[in-house]
Amino acid sequence: MQKQNVHIGTTYIVKVSGTLARVRITREHQRGGWYGTNLATGREIRIRTAARLRSEAKPAGGGCTEHIRNPRLPDSSADELHRVVERAKTEILADIASGTVPNTCSSFSELHDYTDANGYGGAFERPFDNDETDFWNAVQTAIDRWIKQGGLRQRLTDDEVRRIVDKIEF
Repeated sequence: MQKQNVHIGTTYIVKVSGTLARVRITREHQRGGWYGTNLATGREIRIRTAARLRSEAKPAGGGCTEHIRNPRLPDSSADELHRVVERAKTEILADIASGTVPNTCSSFSELHDYTDANGYGGAFERPFDNDETDFWNAVQTAIDRWIKQGGLRQRLTDDEVRRIVDKIEF
């Protein structure tokens, strides 16, 4: 997003503490950037650059009377959520085995110190869709809970790591 495209009072999808959230821009900051309100938590946040804004958030229902899903994407069912969370866990363990991420991370947010954790579970393999924000937040919440319960202490065998890497690489 570019600075000239940001408008006070508009709601945007913003990366906040490692997750995507809906944030309404409330006012400009005197040194540049904006203040906004995270609509999920009600907290005020500072947005320093327009680069943190992913896109303008669509109104609930996309301005239509019925919700229309992107036909290229599968329905976000409980089974899909479970499958994506399990894939994300496996990818994180593979990154630990390869030395990309240490097993000492205490939360999903801390993974961002070593890699772009938002891509776990295949998030970057699909086009970004505002309607998918809640789904990916649910994936990240489940992963965060798993990490806090000691999930990073698991180990993968070398064969499992190779199989995962071969499957993921293009």
